[in-house]
Amino acid sequence: MDAKELTKTLIGYNTVSVLSNVEVMDYLTGTLESVDCEVERVEYTDSAGVLKVNLIGRKGRDTGERGLAFLGHIDTVPAIGWSANPFEARIADGKMYGRGSCDMKGSVACMIEVASRYSASQLDAPLYVVITADEEVGYFGASAVVEKSQMFKQHGFPQYGVVGEPTELHTVYAHKGAVRFSVAAHGRAAHSSTGEGDNANLKLIPFLSEMRDIYQELTTNAQYFNAEFSPPCTDWNITISDGECAANITSPLSVCNINYRPMPGDDAQVWINRARESAERHGLTLDMLIDADPVRTPPDAEIIRAGLEITGESTPQTVAYGTDATVFAPHMETVIIGPGSILQAHTVDEWMALDQFDYAVSIFSQFVDRFCV
Repeated sequence: MDAKELTKTLIGYNTVSVLSNVEVMDYLTGTLESVDCEVERVEYTDSAGVLKVNLIGRKGRDTGERGLAFLGHIDTVPAIGWSANPFEARIADGKMYGRGSCDMKGSVACMIEVASRYSASQLDAPLYVVITADEEVGYFGASAVVEKSQMFKQHGFPQYGVVGEPTELHTVYAHKGAVRFSVAAHGRAAHSSTGEGDNANLKLIPFLSEMRDIYQELTTNAQYFNAEFSPPCTDWNITISDGECAANITSPLSVCNINYRPMPGDDAQVWINRARESAERHGLTLDMLIDADPVRTPPDAEIIRAGLEITGESTPQTVAYGTDATVFAPHMETVIIGPGSILQAHTVDEWMALDQFDYAVSIFSQFVDRFCV
């Protein structure tokens, strides 16, 4: 199995999160089976009624050991404004371009190449390749795997997990969480000159003022900082929309979206409760969209020490973005390490440097050698 060629093929599938991923997962089912993995499909229907599939490939003998899992996702963010077809891989100047090349189809392909290099008889502990849906929109695929996988119910979760998100193959031990909610104010549309309307924007303003206060507390008060991260504060990002209501119409609906990234040790519920109480006090409705915990594997944990030894680094890192580790970390000791840079993820004309493929295959193979062979 060649990771670069497999990545080219995977880029050719449009796997933006809102779409069904059945076609690409059918292909990957065959791919994993072709490298002698036992494959489980974990399916669910998302909130829009779209069928989604997650895959778990397992390889190795039943020796009683729990083994190692490579953890990746196949969905991508949308691709708008590209200079070329985002779903057709292009190679130029030592880079592979295409949506998902970096985040994270390239990493998934490297994981599968590594799995192809070992026979089951070589593995004294099982090796898993887990490929999820809907990581980009709330880790829903990973949650389905944890809740529904019969393979993990039978064998237990593996002891160790390698989350292959783009870290430029640096060893990462912690990341921030992801909390996202919307708050809506409801009014009544009318021509603004009549005085008959009920402006939803005006109802939202007092709530926005209180959310600004929370933002200022979290981003300026050092008691809420965590020096392990850069930046050392969380974000309490506020966006608002009244649907581009015309200037001479009283807005019937005004929505505030808040994105909050709690850090390890934070009591996220304190801030969520403040927002909820504010919404209720002002007659607004709050809908929780994502509530994902931060992740922190102790820097002296075995999987982190292994990452440092394999990469030749002395100190593990943290990142500000979230990963499927938020779901898997309670069940296995996890490290985040993968090819590509987060600076290219989600961008127009996303790319991954070609030399990252071989480096990733080497690093992932050394994890297998350490924990499975």
